[in-house]
This record gives sequence, C-alpha cells and structure tokens, in this order.
Amino acid sequence: MPEHQRTLLVGGATVSVRTSDRTTLALDVTTSGTIVVRGPRHTTDAEATALVERRRRWIYRQLNHLAETTPRSPKRHLADGEQFTLLGRPHRFRIVPDDALPSPAARQEDPKSGAAVLMQRTTSLNLDKARRELIYLHTKTAQEWLKIYGPHITRYTNTPDMPLIASPRLRTTWARHHPDRGLTLHWATAQLPPPLLRELLHRSLDLHTIADTHQLDKQLRNLWLGDLTDTPLPHPKPAPNGTCPACSAPRGALHSAHCDIARCALTGRQRGNCHPAELCNTVWTGQYPGEAECAEYGFYYRHGPNGYEPCNADDPDAHHDLNRLYSECHWDIATQRMVLPA
Repeated sequence: MPEHQRTLLVGGATVSVRTSDRTTLALDVTTSGTIVVRGPRHTTDAEATALVERRRRWIYRQLNHLAETTPRSPKRHLADGEQFTLLGRPHRFRIVPDDALPSPAARQEDPKSGAAVLMQRTTSLNLDKARRELIYLHTKTAQEWLKIYGPHITRYTNTPDMPLIASPRLRTTWARHHPDRGLTLHWATAQLPPPLLRELLHRSLDLHTIADTHQLDKQLRNLWLGDLTDTPLPHPKPAPNGTCPACSAPRGALHSAHCDIARCALTGRQRGNCHPAELCNTVWTGQYPGEAECAEYGFYYRHGPNGYEPCNADDPDAHHDLNRLYSECHWDIATQRMVLPA
C-alpha cells in the first residue's frame, strides 16, 4: 500500500510523519532539512512527537551539519570589475574588444594590473555563452593544473598512471574516482588554492591528509557554480542593528576571517586567501566597502537602454559605481580607503 503523509508542529519545527507497512519508528533529516518520522500506519501524533523530542539533540546536530556543508552557490555579475577566483587567486573580470583576444575568454597575468579574466565583448552580450566560456576557462585551468601536479599525487596509489580529467559536466560531486576511468574533478574546484586542491585529490584517493580539511570544506561551500547575471546585484544591507550582513561583525569591529564583504587592508580588494587574516582583515564601518567613496566622488550609474551609463546620485535607479571606483582610484593603506589619483 502507498505511504501516507501528514505534518506536525513540534516545538516550532515542522515534522513530516510518513506511515506505511513498516513495523518500527524511525527518524530522519533529509538533505533539504526536512525532519521526517517514518512509522507503522497506526503511528499516533503523540508517538511521533515523543520521538522528535527524545532525539532533539541529534536533530540539531544534523541540521547544523547540513548548514555547514550545503553549497552557497554565490552569484557573479557579468560586468567589468567583478571578481573570479582561479587557483585561489582573485582575478578581475574585464570585457575587451573582440580583436584584442584570440579566444572568447582567457586568463591574463600582468605584473602591473595583476591577474585578470578577459572576455570578448561579443561573448559578454550573450549570458548563456558567457557562462559556458567561463566554465570552460575554469575547466581548462583545472586540467592544466592536473597535468602538472596530478602525477605527483597518483604515484602514491596502485594506479599511478590513472586518467586525470577536469569535467564541466559533474553536478553533484567535487571529485569522482573510478577504478577504470580514473579521477574526475568538478570544474568549479579550479577556484581552490593549490594546497586545498591537493587535499581534495588526497581525500578522493584515500591518501593521507596534507591540509586543513575543515578549511577545504568551507572553501567548497563557497565555490561559484555558474550562477551568472547581467543585471546589477544589490549590495547586502546592514542588519537592523548595524552589523555586517555577511559575518555579523558589529560596527567598528573586524570582520570574521571568511567574510564575503571584507576587503583586504593591503590591497583594498575583496579578501580571499590573499594574506593571513591577522595581516589584512578590515573593520566593518556600517556601510558596504566603497560606497562612501562613490558618494564623495560622485560615482553613480544606472542601467539605460544601451547598457550602463553614468548618472547623478538623485537620478532614478542610481547605484554606487564601484566598477568606476576601482578602475579610476587606488587603495591608500594609510587611510584604508580608495582615493583619486593626485
């Protein structure tokens, strides 16, 4: 006979009670965070409630584990100045004329301007094509890294010559080891710094631990998974009590070590494995980084019929133009703000 389902409210939590021809009671927390009681058809609400109350500590542990391991899948904005991370290093995104680049998208290392991801303008006008090219670029980066460093790791296994592949098609696992097909990496793992990428390979091949596994898990949860938009992303607003919306740091206090909003005190760019936290962490001022400088210098934009266009602060739909701020200004370490050229 089919399974029957009903819901209960236990201590403020919604519980799904599913009865069938089974003979025992069981408790589960699904990957979506649903609390499920499974039992015989004669299971009463009182019996289900008693089981949930008795296993409350276990339920909390499971829910905390889900919160710590579920990918956050951040979104990226397809516009100049956006940041993409490759092999743990921040790359500024730039749209260039088609004739300035031989391929739709590529990495660039410049001693003066730093690392960048470049994309042909024509490619950037098609969101789906831009997404595919960025995923391909990540895949290529991971494949090149595997070709150089992978054999140094697989030599410790029984199949040192196993195929090593970076794939744009893996969806549910970061790495997959098959006895015959070798090791396959998810394209998004190209964002990891090399020490954590090595640790992921060691983990997948059942080798010894060589890096902080908790740090690896945290990084994996924050990988960009291809969510791309061509419309401006609203900046997170401070919480009602004035704390940082990403890490809850109070005004005047340092951000947490892995805060997505924090800027590097040495470069002014978004923090992300650039330096140890004690060297480059910054203070939450109560305002999104760069907005105060944009207001002072009059850097605003809005989305017009032909794309982004400069505007005044009091124009409808005006936004702080952080792209212009970071392209025309430089970071002053002494004052901890972006300043105009002298």
